[in-house]
Amino acid sequence: MSNRLFIGSCDLDLHVENCQSLKDKRRVISSLKEKLKNRFNVAVCEFGDLSLWQRAQLGVVTCGNTRQHVDSSLKAAVDYIQDFHAVSLLKYDIAIT
Repeated sequence: MSNRLFIGSCDLDLHVENCQSLKDKRRVISSLKEKLKNRFNVAVCEFGDLSLWQRAQLGVVTCGNTRQHVDSSLKAAVDYIQDFHAVSLLKYDIAIT
């Protein structure tokens, strides 16, 4: 048994579709964040330029005792975001330490 802790992070760049105001964007992003937290047991935060209506950057973080578990959790979250109807995933970067 390993006494190692693996921490995985994923930076996501999103296009939020059909937003006409920051209020619309916040509604979509808040919904996505809550669904990610509940479904995948990850921590999620929004960062970057928060004043843009149709762009969002999210950070997703998780940890575990195996690299495979952390990697599969983050990839599952990315797959979920790709299928989320209100956003388009422009790019993402996964790092595990």
